Amino acid sequence: MHEKKKQVGKTILWGALSVGLYAAVFSRGTTVAHLFAQGSWYAVLPVATVFLFSVVHGTFASYLWSLLGIEAKKQLQPRPKAEKRAVRRKRPRPQPQLQA
Repeated sequence: MHEKKKQVGKTILWGALSVGLYAAVFSRGTTVAHLFAQGSWYAVLPVATVFLFSVVHGTFASYLWSLLGIEAKKQLQPRPKAEKRAVRRKRPRPQPQLQA
């Protein structure tokens, strides 16, 4: 039961962080667009922002799915064994016949 409460708390925390990030970007859209369009080293900002959103929202989604009881399949599928291939041998090329 304690583990479930801990998971609920983490889900709420990451969800609040995700909502906060979206609210910050949308409420300051003009400022964000101005910073992202400056060029030079500011070109890193859109990539860093997308990475941050991806991590925060992905972590929230992972905790939410786990809380709802939806988990990834844990069973490993056996790999099919590779069949042995015949060794390729070079075919002799036809030689042109010299006429004397």
